[in-house]
Amino acid sequence: MSWVSMRPFFQSLAKSIDRASVVTVKEGWFWETVAVLAPIFTFGGMSRRQFLTEFATTIGPVQAYPANWPVERVAALIPHEARHTRQARWFGLMISPWLGLPLMAIAYYFLFFPVGLAWVRYRLELDADAFGWRYRLRHGEGILRVRERAANFSKIVASGAYGYPWPAPLVRRGFERKLRQVLVEDARRMAILFR
Repeated sequence: MSWVSMRPFFQSLAKSIDRASVVTVKEGWFWETVAVLAPIFTFGGMSRRQFLTEFATTIGPVQAYPANWPVERVAALIPHEARHTRQARWFGLMISPWLGLPLMAIAYYFLFFPVGLAWVRYRLELDADAFGWRYRLRHGEGILRVRERAANFSKIVASGAYGYPWPAPLVRRGFERKLRQVLVEDARRMAILFR
């Protein structure tokens, strides 16, 4: 079943993370135009078709998902993408994700260098995914599934799909270290709950 029929639910979920969140379908002239730019910004690492069908995308408060994705796939990514909206708000001095979008875009794509040394892009993706791990753990997802997500996404972040932002071994180690930290936090939270 496509997620589109549950769009109001996903909109509400995203707004619970950042009130400016807008959840939409990744189709129409705007997304087609952005898709033409995807191979340029990823240095050929992501095709136009991949951008439109295989990836969710957040621009400021707008989080777009391919229409044919199943409910489960969107549900798993809403926390990650809504965290990107929150990050844009940080860049906008907590006023608005739209205000922060230009600065976030410069930091995301060009600091410190578009390929190989784009540390900010790597860190923003790591932060968004760690937020997603915490969310899923708090909502009953098992540790093994969260570990699997972390391992798989670290490979994607280190790939051409994200423009090779940081050396792959460092991305993998950074994700592993952050996952351990999140799991320890979650174990402490559970210990407090069951005292």
